[in-house]
Amino acid sequence: MRFSEFIELVKVEYMMVAAEILRRKAALFTIVAWPYVLMLFVVIIGSIMGGFTYFQQNVGVNPLLFFITGSYLLMTSLAFFDEIASRFLYDEFIGTLPYVIISPTSKVVLALTMGIPRLIINVLMGLTSLIPIYVYLRGPQGVLDAFVVILLSIFSALTFATLAVIFASIVLISGGKWRAMNILRPLMLLLSGVMYPRYLLPLITKLITGFVPLAHSVEVIQLFIRYNTFSEYMFMLMGIATALAIIYLPISMKGLRAWELKYIKEGAKT
Repeated sequence: MRFSEFIELVKVEYMMVAAEILRRKAALFTIVAWPYVLMLFVVIIGSIMGGFTYFQQNVGVNPLLFFITGSYLLMTSLAFFDEIASRFLYDEFIGTLPYVIISPTSKVVLALTMGIPRLIINVLMGLTSLIPIYVYLRGPQGVLDAFVVILLSIFSALTFATLAVIFASIVLISGGKWRAMNILRPLMLLLSGVMYPRYLLPLITKLITGFVPLAHSVEVIQLFIRYNTFSEYMFMLMGIATALAIIYLPISMKGLRAWELKYIKEGAKT
């Protein structure tokens, strides 16, 4: 596929996603409100258990700042997985999947393209979720910090993309569909560390998260909002996330190819 064709495919997908969100006003409200709702829920429950001071002593970050960032990262980082898996399931539901299967476009390219429009919209969501809280807590410096986090969230989602395709392939091949997605979502939430710092996890869990690109990039963001600077260790984590994304690329291609062959062999179901 030529680059111009890829860009055109992204534009088509983006227009479809944007049109759906603008048509469903409740979905647009949810995109804006959800990070705040999740942050307030976690903070209120956490304050009952230990209080703001206890959290800041252990994590080193104001809980409002930490959990609005975690809520935002949760939505942006899982965009690829949700969009890839649910989009193919939706195509199957409305009967258009056979046309997707016979199209000459690489299914990996198509899968990655599906996630980009949602990622763009979620990045724009950072303007409404991150900036107000960052400015409230850090003043004018918060605007720059928020933009750095948004840029790092793009890196986070892109390096997670190939593993997200693998997870989506597992959902599609297993036949579990939405049930399988509901199992993988909380698992990724735990392994990514978006709501609980990876460096505070037990050793075995921390070793497992070492194979998840998202966990490394999320840790970079958490360290940035804690220290407000970049260190060699943070650049090393970004390098590991990039390397893992490249390693998982051929596996993701084989995973989607296996699902494609399985679907062709079984035939379209009506």
